[in-house]
Parts: sequence; C-alpha cells; structure tokens
Amino acid sequence: MAISDVWLKANNKREREKIEVFTDRDGLSVRASVKGKLVFQLRYRFNGKEKRLDLGSYPLIGLKKAREKALELRAAHEQGKDPQIVHLSQRLAYEPNNSFRSLYLDYHNKFASHHKVSAKETLASLELHVFPEVGSFPANEIAIYSWVELLEKITLKAPAIAERILTAVRQMYAWAIRMQRVTANPVKDLSAKADLRIKRSSAVRSINDEELRNIWIAIFQSNMAPKNRIMMQLLLMWGCRIGELRLAKKSDFDLDSMVWTIPPENHKTGRLTGRPLKRPILPEMRSLIKKLFIMTPETTEHAFSVRGADRPISDRSHLSFPLNLNIWIERHLDIKLVHWSVHDFRGSARSRWSSLAPPHICEIALGHALPAMWQTYDHHDYLEEQTELYKAWLVKLEVLVDGDTLK
Repeated sequence: MAISDVWLKANNKREREKIEVFTDRDGLSVRASVKGKLVFQLRYRFNGKEKRLDLGSYPLIGLKKAREKALELRAAHEQGKDPQIVHLSQRLAYEPNNSFRSLYLDYHNKFASHHKVSAKETLASLELHVFPEVGSFPANEIAIYSWVELLEKITLKAPAIAERILTAVRQMYAWAIRMQRVTANPVKDLSAKADLRIKRSSAVRSINDEELRNIWIAIFQSNMAPKNRIMMQLLLMWGCRIGELRLAKKSDFDLDSMVWTIPPENHKTGRLTGRPLKRPILPEMRSLIKKLFIMTPETTEHAFSVRGADRPISDRSHLSFPLNLNIWIERHLDIKLVHWSVHDFRGSARSRWSSLAPPHICEIALGHALPAMWQTYDHHDYLEEQTELYKAWLVKLEVLVDGDTLK
C-alpha cells in the first residue's frame, strides 16, 4: 500500500501490540513503534547487505519531504554512494553548531586549550584571518581548493601564520572526525612546503654582542615601563620562557632560600613530566624581584599582574617590546636592527652558556627536557651547578653590556 497523509495522521501516536513496518514506494517505509511513533525509513542494499536508514519522524518531517529525500538518496545510491554516509554528511554540514567557527571554538575550548601550548595565539590568528572568510560556512562543505586559496593569500603576507593555521585546521578536523562532527578532513594531505611553498626559517635569531648591547641601552634609556624593564632583564639573566615569568606568583620566589620554583602547569616540560622547575636566584636577580614587589600592591598574588587586577598580564603584552626598542635604537643611536623577538633572548643566552657549563646543565637551566631514561632516574635539581652557570653568565653579561648595571 502507499502511505498517505490521512493514514499518517490516523496512526500517529496510536499504540499497538508490536512494532510494524508499512511500505510506501521508492524504498520508503514507515516504522510504527509500540507507542505509536512513526519514523520514515529508506530500505536499500549496499555491498550486498540489506540496510535501513532513518530519515526523520512524523510530523517533524512530512510525507512529501520524506519522499523527496528518499528519491535524492536513491539517486546517490545509483552513483555507487552509500545513502547512509550521504545523509550523515548532509546532516552534519547543516547543523548550526557545525559552522567552521563554532566547530573550531568547540575544539579550542574542549581540547586545544588543554593540550596545546600556543592555543590562544592560534585562536587569535584564526579570528583575524580565517573566521571572517569561512567562519559561517558548514565545516563539512569547505573544499580543499577553498582552503588552498585562503592559505595562499595569508602566505603572501605572513607565511609562518599560514603554516600555524594549516596545522591548527588539520588538527581540528581530526578531532571533529573522532567526535563524529564531520566526515572528512579536507586539509589532511595539504603540505605547507610543497603546496603552499612555505620555507621554514630558523625559529631563533642569534643576537650578536653589539646588538645585545644596543638593546640593553634601549631597555634602560627608552620610556619602557619599569615592570617591563625588569621583565626584560630577568628574561636575559635566566634565559627563561616568557610564560614562566608572566604566570609567576610572588610566592614562587623564595628570597630567603634564593630559589625560584616554577609549577609544572607554568612551564612547557612540566605538562609532560608533572615536575616543577627550580632555578637559583642570584643577588642581582633578588634585587630586581624586590623592586618588582615594591611596585606591585601587597594584595596582588601575581608578580607581573594587570594594573588594578590580580591576574597575570596578557600573553601578548610582550610582543610589542622588540619593535618599540628597535624604533628607539634607530632614532637615538642611528642603528637599524633586524627584527628579533623576546624569545630570542633564550637562544642568545644558550649559545654563550656553552663555554660556561656542561651541556646538560645548560639544558636544565633552559628548562628543556632531558633524555627519557635520564628523566626517569635522575631527580636531582642541579641548583648548585645552575648557580655556578648563572654566576659566570652574569659576569659575561656585564662585560657584554659595557658594564651597565644588571640591577
């Protein structure tokens, strides 16, 4: 028999003794539950197996719409496609929370922010370059050629950011497939090097002695805020990561024992080892920390806090330091420096430490992870050895900056 609207109205919510299936046409049928729920189904064979696909329940989907959907999926079946996969793909693509922007924000909040160190910076890049272009599109419908076109445009101005975005998008799609939010990863095989022609540059620029001397002069003679000046000095003295200082609490600095303890959640290797880092505090460093504490309200927990609030400064607040210092150097010293970043202080310190201490002490001071077996059995903090390294380094640094005070 053919199903009719009259039959559907009469049988909707009509209880019965057992589940029954009523056929319509073109493979369409209606499944009636014991409680009287009516569900449209498509019957078909694929790869030699009998299959039934739920298309929707009555009256949320009407007879006319169900027949149209059945014909559409049968046409896909004739082309060798599995109607179930086609139907799932269509449903996912048009779910409101599966626009690319919504899906990426879900990925960021539920996964990336907990597992990716640079998740915030990556999200900022997508908000600037990607969301305005494809953010409202269904994530399942953005084709590879659309991604290539967008990423090529970004590559022309900022190749490093384009590569970062490609990596993030690839990882998001992989997560979304695991969550069954999309059915395919369009950028899975897209290569930054081969397809976007992005050439990797060295991640750390070497700052030579003369450049370091000029930067140091600018740190003291420019109008840099006192807290920022102290941050820059400590970064170069310790060779530490910006995030380790930015997130530091006053209680992390034991000025009696002269030890700075970085909790596992505040340093990169801590996320893997679960162990804190310990760095010695030398008198020159102690003097700067005490000055910093005087500038900070007693009620504030964080050493580098936002003015008027007890929370750490932004993870982007330091990005303008090199540019501002370079502008000052060019204007007042008539010297044009090649762009550098605050992170380059680590490489500049490490390259000079090689003549001051054994390699494993240098790596420990940097906060790098030691080889796996070494980490497993060696829990020594090497504070005395680090102290000797830092003493030698501050003597060398004093000479590099032409005797300008480190305090």
